[in-house]
Amino acid sequence: MIKTLKIVLPSVLALGTLFGGDESRIGTSGGNQVLVPVGARGIAMAGSERVFSSGLESVFWNPAGLARSTSTSALATNMDMFGDVGVSYFGVASPVGTMGALGLTVKSIDMGDIPVTTVQDMDGVGGGTFKPTLSTFALTYANAFSDRAFFGVTGKLVYESIPRVSASALALDIGVQYTGFANIDGLGLALALTNIGTDMHYTGSGLTSQAVGADGVTDFYNAEASHDKLPSTYNMSLSYNVSGAILGVTYTSHNFSYDELNFGAEYTLMDMVYLRGGLTSAMLEEDSVNDGETLFGTNFGAGLKYALYGVNLVVDYTYRGTDTFDPSSVLSLGLVF
Repeated sequence: MIKTLKIVLPSVLALGTLFGGDESRIGTSGGNQVLVPVGARGIAMAGSERVFSSGLESVFWNPAGLARSTSTSALATNMDMFGDVGVSYFGVASPVGTMGALGLTVKSIDMGDIPVTTVQDMDGVGGGTFKPTLSTFALTYANAFSDRAFFGVTGKLVYESIPRVSASALALDIGVQYTGFANIDGLGLALALTNIGTDMHYTGSGLTSQAVGADGVTDFYNAEASHDKLPSTYNMSLSYNVSGAILGVTYTSHNFSYDELNFGAEYTLMDMVYLRGGLTSAMLEEDSVNDGETLFGTNFGAGLKYALYGVNLVVDYTYRGTDTFDPSSVLSLGLVF
């Protein structure tokens, strides 16, 4: 297993070099719903802690964390992003003996009712509305190389649709966790490469319209939508676990945006109460037009784990600060059987 780890770690590092941040490509990717985070713990720590993250919430941040699951679990979480946009996430997972652990998760984004606009009714005052569908379905497999090393792989179906038009893509997340890094107790390293997949390409009758051609003949024409790549990310994390506290830092490289540094901390009281905080700092280019602000910056959160009728009930809450929109909140409810 250790030999395998020595192969996997350099491989993930090498793959990560293919996804250097490129700020000039902002707004040109497809399926950006895959970047919307889930889980109150990870969001509270700004995605900085991917080494000791475990269970169903870790599927988004680093699928290797699912290998730490020792019993069947379920997780439901809801987040208010901004305006009337909400994010729901649900998952179930279970160990499968010595073969590792399997998890099934679904993320759905609710954008509310959007007015129907046409060439004749550009302001959408006609009264019609529609709801876009943005969903991600994922199946995760994770296992342990040893008592200090874990790996995980997630296969995802990314699906989006509006009336009479839809698009889908297949993607992979690959992650590893390693504790005792550099022979230091409590120090861990994590690598995660996410959203490696096929292009998003919209098709459907909604792209067909009637027009007069160059020959003067009225006919139906199909507008060909572009093929857009998914916004892949490469994440390298270091975490230090000491005296009930976890300190984490993650470098995130986006192939369609500027890179980021994420910092966070968690403190545990009596293995029952959790206090968390985190922030994100953009790594801007010298000629960047961005003023250094990120959509979501400083976060605070708390959690409670309580044994009830033989089941561990975990409740987490996070407050997300932002300079652009009203503050938002995240609530997660987990059951570990």
